[in-house]
Amino acid sequence: MKSESVSVSRLRDRRFNGYLKVKIPHALDDEVEAIVKAYMAGSAAVREGLTSGLNAEAAAVLSAYGQRMASVAVRAESLDALRRGVVAVALAEGRLDDYRDNLFVLSAINDSASLIGTSLGAVIDDVESLLPSVGRESLRQFDQYRERDKRIEAFGIRRSGTGETFLYV
Repeated sequence: MKSESVSVSRLRDRRFNGYLKVKIPHALDDEVEAIVKAYMAGSAAVREGLTSGLNAEAAAVLSAYGQRMASVAVRAESLDALRRGVVAVALAEGRLDDYRDNLFVLSAINDSASLIGTSLGAVIDDVESLLPSVGRESLRQFDQYRERDKRIEAFGIRRSGTGETFLYV
């Protein structure tokens, strides 16, 4: 996918207001996914072009997408969804109004990884070469937390539903 066909400026659209709480799956997921996939498949120049327009508002959408992908990964037992979520969170890192917002998402991703039979560290390893340095360092730092400090309960998150209705809330 060419970088010209996707733009992070789309993530600033008001349609993304309340995105985290929108039913999964949703057409908005496809828009964010197109950006994340273009980033993952792109050259260094394409990645730079895609991330140059990232601001706090777009970063918040990427972070929300990361949490949504944690739910999708459990629903579909999909490591690919988890990888996309990790990349999105890494892209958001350093651009959010409050860096702690990604901690909640990383907790859900960590839990999701364990539910599908892997670990957050293994997922980070899978996509490490794609991650911007700031994001990679932050994700690695979170992965080093004590297990009890990474648990969803520590962040006030819980699991809801099963199968196709599974959701982190």
